[in-house]
Amino acid sequence: MTSALRPKTVGVMGSGKQPWTELAAPLGRALALAGYHLLTGGGQGVMTSVSEAFCAVPQRIGRSIGVVPTEAVGEDGAAPTFRPLPGYPNPFVEVPVVSPLPRHLPDAPAGTLSRNHINVLSSDVIVALPGHHGTRDEVGLAVHYGKPVILFGECEHFADMPASLVRTISLDTVMNFVRTAR
Repeated sequence: MTSALRPKTVGVMGSGKQPWTELAAPLGRALALAGYHLLTGGGQGVMTSVSEAFCAVPQRIGRSIGVVPTEAVGEDGAAPTFRPLPGYPNPFVEVPVVSPLPRHLPDAPAGTLSRNHINVLSSDVIVALPGHHGTRDEVGLAVHYGKPVILFGECEHFADMPASLVRTISLDTVMNFVRTAR
């Protein structure tokens, strides 16, 4: 729930491999200029390109937040500690949220908790760029939990997403959706 005292947190989900810079960079700049916080999974691909553009905006109000997957380390019998997986967080994450929850695996049973739950539940609105099974899971969780979600990119990249969701290639449409989402 946002208030006049706290800017919206916009979760941007998408490929961890492909940066989709033509979508992610303008989106990151627009979110920063609008005064929002940015939340990603803290990794590579879309997460890096949107965060880099977001952080490049001088005197922005919002912060770049990354929900970082970890691995347990420790000696036998000792309580484990968790360290970020290699490649996490990317250099543009200002606020890392270290989660012991695993990354979503494609063959995970329905209802299995993952860090995707944190990504979705900590966001006020979700913007999904093209991605794979993790992005599909996050969009599904957003729908399940009643979070506003918009798909940003060419329609063919979202063929397996719920038909009821708005699909657009227009940054203006995305920003209007983010601004008016409740």
